[in-house]
Amino acid sequence: MALRIFGVNVLSFLALVLALDARAWGFEGHELIARQAQILLSDQARSMVKRLLAQEEGATLPGISTWADKHREFPSSTWHYVNFPKGECRYAKMRDCPEGNCVIEAFASQLAIFQRSKDPQEQLRAFKFVVHLLSDVHQPLHAAWGEDRGGNSFQLQAFGRGSNLHAFWDSTLIRQAEGGIEAIERDVQSEIARLSADRPGHIEAWALESCQIVVQEGFYPAGRVVDEAYVQQHRGTVVRRLALASRRLADTINRMAATR
Repeated sequence: MALRIFGVNVLSFLALVLALDARAWGFEGHELIARQAQILLSDQARSMVKRLLAQEEGATLPGISTWADKHREFPSSTWHYVNFPKGECRYAKMRDCPEGNCVIEAFASQLAIFQRSKDPQEQLRAFKFVVHLLSDVHQPLHAAWGEDRGGNSFQLQAFGRGSNLHAFWDSTLIRQAEGGIEAIERDVQSEIARLSADRPGHIEAWALESCQIVVQEGFYPAGRVVDEAYVQQHRGTVVRRLALASRRLADTINRMAATR
């Protein structure tokens, strides 16, 4: 039986609290991915997205890309990431995703809901999760170690300010890159142009790609200090992950439209 204090399920509450600061890419990254994916949509997909978003006045694909970060309650608060044992980039569903509450299983579940639902509002909610969770899994620390909560517990100094590794990868790394978000987006566009349309992929493989980045030497900064050299070292990784997420999001939405 779950422990309850003043009528609150303690395990559920703790899961929500621990998940609150796991916000992949920040709004800049999510919106960038959605903007770039939008360019790559088929006519059929554009029509589908227009129909879905017409339910909410003024809604846009970039605008709904951060919806899931603004509506966090258990269990969806745990859907944004998957935690592995430290140093192990191998997914074991029973160990790493109990009750399906991780990004890998939640993405698949929301995709299935979208495909079978006849309710436009339910379709839109599932679509919002698909857009957001696909982007989430491309942020390396959303498929990392449970030991430090995906870098949230790894405290560091970043350009003279206290932070943690997860928050740094969410937004600060992009903002501190030479030229800022505008330059990053130009580089992402160039990288996308070099990518071919992705074959039907699986989010588990995308999560393991992220994990393989985290396990690389130098990802966790020595001395818990990040500087311009760290930003330059990882700029290419950020650009490629954003580009892959953009390409894969477009391909996913195109397939969703083709099977409706």
